[in-house]
Amino acid sequence: MKQFISKTFICISFIALSINLISASPFDALSNKKNETLIVRDSTSTTGLPDRFRDIPSLNISGSAQFTAEQAKNLKDTINKPNICIVDLRQESHGLVNNYAISFFNPSKDLNNGFTTDQTIKTEDALLSKIKLNENLNIYRKTGKPFKEITVDFVSNESSVVNKAGMEYKRYAVRDNGAPTAEIVDEFVEFIKTKPSDLHLHFHCDAGEGRTTTFMSMYQILMNNTNLSLDQITSYQYNVGGVNLHDNKHQFEFLEDFYNYVSKNKSNNYTTPYSEWIKES
Repeated sequence: MKQFISKTFICISFIALSINLISASPFDALSNKKNETLIVRDSTSTTGLPDRFRDIPSLNISGSAQFTAEQAKNLKDTINKPNICIVDLRQESHGLVNNYAISFFNPSKDLNNGFTTDQTIKTEDALLSKIKLNENLNIYRKTGKPFKEITVDFVSNESSVVNKAGMEYKRYAVRDNGAPTAEIVDEFVEFIKTKPSDLHLHFHCDAGEGRTTTFMSMYQILMNNTNLSLDQITSYQYNVGGVNLHDNKHQFEFLEDFYNYVSKNKSNNYTTPYSEWIKES
């Protein structure tokens, strides 16, 4: 009898401990909000430069993670070029609220997946327009746990903040951890062909990692006048502060195709768009 009571007590204790651990899980709040689109923080820095900032003067490009409104001014001052264009690579809807960089996140849905750049911007502007000045706003961590409740005194899309800081803005909506669509590649190649030679490009995504490193590599491939191999280019981008694109099969295989496209079409100034070439290769 004593042995039975002892075993029962141990079993009940184990169940109670399990319940407590589940309750304490950082994903508990997330499960409670699994069907809800949350406004989550991307950055709260008001000073210095955004994470993973790196500058390549020889290519006249730089890259970083998402920045706040205050950091946009710091970027301009640090890059210190008369003509700067911010190249926003994020497909996810995002913006600036007070001193925070925020984005819209749903744990059960891949928001904006498959959207074109125009569709992404339209959705983003609609979501930001719902954030009203002088009203309270809950901001969450990406675990779903509350981060902070604020009173909104400033809300803007990124393009307005960038323009106000005296820089140009360009958007290419690329899925997180993904590679650009063939149509976006066409747009990017045409943009690089026609941009002013003195225009400095600053690329960014959310974390300044996969998408940013991919596009900085694409730009270097287009500017490759010394016959560097793809591995040399991706190694260089890793060494200046990017990520190892070999770790993302989708992004690296795309770069292999893009490198071949540039090699075979550079001499005719890319008269055949990438979207047509890739179908035949």
